[in-house]
Amino acid sequence: MSKRILITGGSGFIGSRLVNGWLAEGYEIAVLTRRPDWVVKRWAGRVMAVNDLYQLVGPFDWLVNLAGEGIADQRWSHSRKQALRESRIGVTNRLAEWAIQTGRRFDVVASGSAIGVYGALSGTAAQQTVAETSPAGEDFAAQLCADWEQAAHPLFALSRRSLILRTGVVLGEQGGMLKRLWTPFSLGLGGRIGSGKQYLSWIHIEDYLAALNHLLASEAEGIVNMTAPEAVTNRDFTRVLATCLKRPALLPMPAAVARIVFGEMADLLLKGQRVLPLQLQEQAFSYRYTTLSEALASIGRNWTHYRQV
Repeated sequence: MSKRILITGGSGFIGSRLVNGWLAEGYEIAVLTRRPDWVVKRWAGRVMAVNDLYQLVGPFDWLVNLAGEGIADQRWSHSRKQALRESRIGVTNRLAEWAIQTGRRFDVVASGSAIGVYGALSGTAAQQTVAETSPAGEDFAAQLCADWEQAAHPLFALSRRSLILRTGVVLGEQGGMLKRLWTPFSLGLGGRIGSGKQYLSWIHIEDYLAALNHLLASEAEGIVNMTAPEAVTNRDFTRVLATCLKRPALLPMPAAVARIVFGEMADLLLKGQRVLPLQLQEQAFSYRYTTLSEALASIGRNWTHYRQV
């Protein structure tokens, strides 16, 4: 059955691939964006793009809210923190205001968050697993995610079913964290960060897309950790990526240097969370990539393809 979908963040690393897949299914897509002309041109007029929600006409079956500036794209100055909050919480607040004022109702609302909500963990705590029922942390990233989730609650009251997507590090070619790491590691300039014992909870982009579509089509609701079944340490991630690229990884970044270079944001690199995706496992979601080596090998093949095209 065809769906009518409103998405925020539809031109981003994850959102654009969702739009491509939904268009292939024959769904009708509307994208909330600051660059509507660019989005319309990108998809050759096959999507509706607006920068004002009140331009939208008619009902929507699904609302997928993924808007948000990249949390690791810049050092966390005061103005950058404000931009991170506005791009998530501000957009979600505006969605709720529009939906309430126009009397919208949805079959499903899926709103973004991140595993950062559990806090940047270190020491013994970092070795323990966290799941959907684990408490929120207290650092900036955790508060950002908690406030983002809270902002979506008025939208949940307008939907038959709601999902909070606590996303881990999404791995894929041409975007996300790997876009920053691929070149230095390809040149043999990569290495572990800090002790290397901190955990990285990841998911392949194809599994993320499949998992979200699985959730939207099911009767699942509530909080979902969008990660692969097994987290890896930073040391293991470094080793597997270097092996995939057939390059050494001999340039570690000490914790003190990371804090000088990245400031408060260094906690994202030096600490981590060992996250379990219990909800996806209970929903019997079938992962395509359950090991990091399989995921990176697939991405490496695709990356080579993109460079040749």
